[in-house]
Formats: sequence, C-alpha cells, structure tokens
Amino acid sequence: MRLMTGWKRLFPIALAGGLITACAAPARVALPMPFPLTYGGSPVPARGVAASGELGDALRGQELQRAEVLTAAVTLGLFDRFTGSIAVYGGHETDDPSGSLWRFKVRAISPFGPRSSTSLQLALAEMSRQGSAQNERLRAVDVALPTEFLLARRPSASRFSLYLGPRVTIEHYDDLLDPAQSLQATYLGLLGGIHFNAGIFHLFAEATLVHVPRDQYQGQTYGGYWSVSPTFAIVFHTGRAYGWQAPP
Repeated sequence: MRLMTGWKRLFPIALAGGLITACAAPARVALPMPFPLTYGGSPVPARGVAASGELGDALRGQELQRAEVLTAAVTLGLFDRFTGSIAVYGGHETDDPSGSLWRFKVRAISPFGPRSSTSLQLALAEMSRQGSAQNERLRAVDVALPTEFLLARRPSASRFSLYLGPRVTIEHYDDLLDPAQSLQATYLGLLGGIHFNAGIFHLFAEATLVHVPRDQYQGQTYGGYWSVSPTFAIVFHTGRAYGWQAPP
C-alpha cells in the first residue's frame, strides 16, 4: 500500500519533468569550419586508394570559437601527380550535423630537386543545420601551397619529411533566419607539418597559424586573435607510394 502511495506521488513529478523537457526550446548548434589537412606537398597515395581518419581543430559559428572535428576520408591518387578525396566531418556537440569536404591536389614542381615536392590543394567544405532554433549554412573554400622536404629514407623503406607553406581560407556563414548576423571572413595562414611513412601506413601532424578577424555577432565582439589549429591523421593506402628518388 505504501509502495502504491509512493508511486502516486512520484508520477506527477516525473510527468511534469517530461513535459518540461519536451517543451524546452531547441538549442542552436553553431557549425564548425575546418582547416583541411593538406597531407603535405607529395601525393598520398601516388597511385591507388587511401582511407584516413583525422582529428583537428575548427572555428565554430559566428562566435569563432575553437572546436574539435573528426573527419573520415577516401582518397584516389593518379599518375604520381593528382589526388582527389571525399570526406565527411563533424563535431562533438549534441545534435551536431555532418558536413562534406572535398579536396583536390596536384603536384606542381620539385623546386629543390627530387627530394622536394610542391603541391597546390583546393578544398571545399559544406555543412548546414535547419530547425526551429536555426537555419544556418556554412561554405568554405581553402587554397594551400605546401612544399615538402624528404629528410630520411632508411633501407626499411620508412620515410620522414617536413613540409610548410601558405594557405588562404574563405568562409561564408549564412544565417537564413537573420541574414544580418551572417559572417563572411578571410583567413590568412601559414601551415607546417610532419609526415612519416612506413609501407602502407602514413602518419601526419599538421598545424596552421592563422589570424582570426574580428566579428560582431548579436552585439558582442568575437575574434581578433592569432590561433594555432593542429590536425592529426592516420592513413592506410593501397597501390604505390610516391617515389621521392625519381626525377619529376
């Protein structure tokens, strides 16, 4: 009898809590903009297919707050010169949507002989989220020009290299509910990274030093600082790796 009385007392409380949760206003989730990994100045893979996983920093929304994103990519390499990849990425926030990321890279020149390689990469990122709390769309274009230098090549076929170069990222963040709060920004940066290769396995650690411009959002000022955005990746490829010792 006491058990039934206890349930009768708890039921209205549980019902009220459920109604409050159901009626709570949905939260806005700002969309993250990544700085796409370049995978250095050499094509990875040179000929074949590669699968990779990435963990890196991003800038989230008009507030330009730092965020982490995970990326899964598949890349096709052709003729020791061209690579193209398609990827999905997303953050860790509740109800974070997933976005698409396309990368196209061409190996341009070997400026300091066959142990160097410079590539031009174009990347396109898109993400959107629509609901009662927001209707926002992110589009970003990134252009990078990394130059990679082979430092060591051991008899075991493992390779170690460093790379660096400039990058420009243009972001269009559209707030379709309140267009006055939309963001258009250009980020000028310098990237640098480490590339280790052993057989079909590649490990990348890349960082971008970028200036985040100031932005006004809902009466508050954000940005106006320098930021270092690191990215780490593990890659497995089939086919042939880039032949550093061969002339271009």
